[in-house]
Amino acid sequence: MTYQELYIYANQKLKEALCDQDSVPYEVRCLISDILGIRHYDFPALRTQSPDKDDESRFIMAVERRAAGVPLQYITGRQIFMGREYDVGEGVLIPRDDTEVAVRACMSALGKNDCPKLIDLCSGSGIIPITLAGDYPRADITALELYDEAFCFLQKNIAAHHAANVKPLQADVFSAYNRFEDGCFDLIVSNPPYIRSDELSNLQTEVQCEPRSALDGGDDGLTFYRAIAELWLDKLRSGGTVVLEIGEEQAQAVSRLLMMNNIVNITVLKDIQDLDRVIIGTKK
Repeated sequence: MTYQELYIYANQKLKEALCDQDSVPYEVRCLISDILGIRHYDFPALRTQSPDKDDESRFIMAVERRAAGVPLQYITGRQIFMGREYDVGEGVLIPRDDTEVAVRACMSALGKNDCPKLIDLCSGSGIIPITLAGDYPRADITALELYDEAFCFLQKNIAAHHAANVKPLQADVFSAYNRFEDGCFDLIVSNPPYIRSDELSNLQTEVQCEPRSALDGGDDGLTFYRAIAELWLDKLRSGGTVVLEIGEEQAQAVSRLLMMNNIVNITVLKDIQDLDRVIIGTKK
């Protein structure tokens, strides 16, 4: 097939399969660029030419995987977050723009403290600590992640972005608190799993391809928030800040957990869709 024929095939295939029809042209362009190595502005001059058979087969396989519900980011192996490109793949949560709300909240809390000590719990691909490392190159940042696949992406992204002040730690959020002294952190941040277990089967096909371990927040979605509130907030210095990304209906419940553990000045921040997205508070 020619490049033009492959383009038509991909458009038709994805329009038949995807609910979001508006995203199809963009996704086809991404696949052509990443799989066939043709930039969008070069395509018109090359459309009557044909790729070699291996590239054609790889492109068709990629289109079929996307049509079957595999996230585009797992096929291309990358995702952009706040201007930086991150390696992603099966086994790690795909970065979302919503997390920018949490990152901005961290930056606001840290202000001019140019050498803070902070930890990101359930770090995944590392978008939060790596972004903060770029703005706070003298910060002492720990990125905690338990699962092997995600931890590999975390290490890879730290190296790719030369974030030497981010220390990856493979450990469990439910036990690793014992490794740190009380009052040692200026900031604790986390985007933990927060979807209720019984809601996972109702998620979009693409989201169900992501690791359950990064989504499942337990029976009420609050399992990790309880652990952070009860186990980790003692590690926050007086006057330090906790920043937590939340589900849109969890603000009240998470606020209560924080208040019960000496957090004051609690504020709920909205995302671009005007939904509750982040809770920020201060340690007494």
